[in-house]
Amino acid sequence: MRFLYAALVSGCLWAQAPALTVQAPPRTIPPHVADKLSPADRILFGRLIRVGLEAAWSAVTQEGFTQCFINELAPLNNDRRLVGRARTARYLPNRKDLRDKIYAAGPQLNYRTAEEAQPGDVLVFDAGGERRSTVSGAMVTTRFLSRGGAGILVDGCMRDVPDLAAMPISVYLRCGHTSSVSPLLMSVDYQVPVRIGEVTVMPGDILVGERHGVLVIPAAIVDRVLDKAMAHDEQERFQRKLLLEGNPIYEVYPTLNDENRKKFEAWKTQQRQ
Repeated sequence: MRFLYAALVSGCLWAQAPALTVQAPPRTIPPHVADKLSPADRILFGRLIRVGLEAAWSAVTQEGFTQCFINELAPLNNDRRLVGRARTARYLPNRKDLRDKIYAAGPQLNYRTAEEAQPGDVLVFDAGGERRSTVSGAMVTTRFLSRGGAGILVDGCMRDVPDLAAMPISVYLRCGHTSSVSPLLMSVDYQVPVRIGEVTVMPGDILVGERHGVLVIPAAIVDRVLDKAMAHDEQERFQRKLLLEGNPIYEVYPTLNDENRKKFEAWKTQQRQ
């Protein structure tokens, strides 16, 4: 009797087991950015926050931009999605005569990038991979944050790393350091093409990042990329549903067979009602 009872209990527990699910990680635009975006950018950023990074990468490369993914930097926070528009600055090794001339003409560029930032901007600092000197820190980033800044990419170092990690922005960098810019680096160019890792970033490029890297999308193709990528994502949601229901992968992925293709078309219609 005890064996029979145990078998019945086990059977009931098995029957009541919930269906297997795989949930996408939650993604939201930080309120300090969302509240300041223009109506057009609110729509654009709303799409960027949802698109699959891999599908978007595929769409960008199909457009001919094959060097578009930055994975040489480390994120301070692994649980955030970066979306934004590039605002660039370039640094060079310090040279006294040139530094004196540049700095006499105006403020250091980390100050200028923060002060002139627009909602949704991402500061992109090309420091040539320098690991012994920083390009900015918490105080300037606080001003950037108040302007609606979305993130920072540094091919180099930042100071005040614990403070930066606590801020509601995405930060990618080579490493942290306690130094200032001087005496190793000087800021020389603003809103020019820069190199981050193996990728060229232009001012105004659209950036989408996750824990494993940052995708660079030229602004001129972003709508085409999003249309193509989000259509791909929709199909993959259906394919994942079929796989979780126990369907053989050969009938589902990477290509739906004829029967499942018909089911997908019906599912799309139902989802949009």
